[in-house]
Amino acid sequence: MSALPCGAPPPPPPPPNMAPLKGLSLKNIVGAVLMIAQEPTGTSQEQFRRKLKVIIEKDIPELSSKVLLSSNFPVCPIMQDGPCCGIVALAMAAQMLSKETTASHVLKTSQNLGFSLQGELFSAYNLAKLAEETLKCTSEVLDMRDSESKRSLLRHLANSHPVLVPYDGDGNNAPCLKNGHKAHWALLTGFLASLPKPLEINNSLDITEDTELCPLYHIKSKKSVPLHDQIVGSPDVFVYGIQGKSRNVSLWPLHNLLASNANLREVDPNREAETDQYLIPQEGIQSVLCNKIVILHS
Repeated sequence: MSALPCGAPPPPPPPPNMAPLKGLSLKNIVGAVLMIAQEPTGTSQEQFRRKLKVIIEKDIPELSSKVLLSSNFPVCPIMQDGPCCGIVALAMAAQMLSKETTASHVLKTSQNLGFSLQGELFSAYNLAKLAEETLKCTSEVLDMRDSESKRSLLRHLANSHPVLVPYDGDGNNAPCLKNGHKAHWALLTGFLASLPKPLEINNSLDITEDTELCPLYHIKSKKSVPLHDQIVGSPDVFVYGIQGKSRNVSLWPLHNLLASNANLREVDPNREAETDQYLIPQEGIQSVLCNKIVILHS
């Protein structure tokens, strides 16, 4: 620090201590940043490609006799602030429907409708209604115990329709079995399935071969209806999932995700006791969350 010139007035006294502004906190500032869609970085995309390569080579048996078909809708991630996994999953789903909304708007609407206090959504039916209110779209709640539900789920994914799935999230956010104590929401954006060679290409099939990952093909349009039967019957079906605790896209075996979805029997007892912080359905999550998946379309 340089010396003051002779005759210069002394510096002004420091300002008095001021009370913090109401409603302004580090948590609120961080939350405002987290709840905004962010473009994926090149690094995250490269990491996902490496992860995809590992899954293809290690998790798909008899790979030499198969081809892999992928359909995915890239989505900008939104990080959650607090128990808002369903809120941000719905806000990300808006991108797939070419709708404009924000996680903050979805959160406020959920509170106004009496569906949540902090952003928690323990009912698939409430999330479906919230989607209709905020995105002006059509919603459908699938019961995955229905024999046709898997076919319907994959058909919607092949047509780039958002699929919202509640499940138990492990420490790495992958599906696990915790009886519903780690209930979490994810948005499914596509699928990866193995098919026997050779892959028959006809006029109804619009695909392109991956230049780096063999034998992977990408669906480029919504014309691939004839393949749905083969995809449903595939022994290796994975789904692309994104959720509010990571900026990275995940790829999970569909049967693992559905098993996790089917084990949502009860809310974590610690949360259930905090009745002033969470809105938990009186009928219990086994009736309104377990085996339930939400489909959205325009």
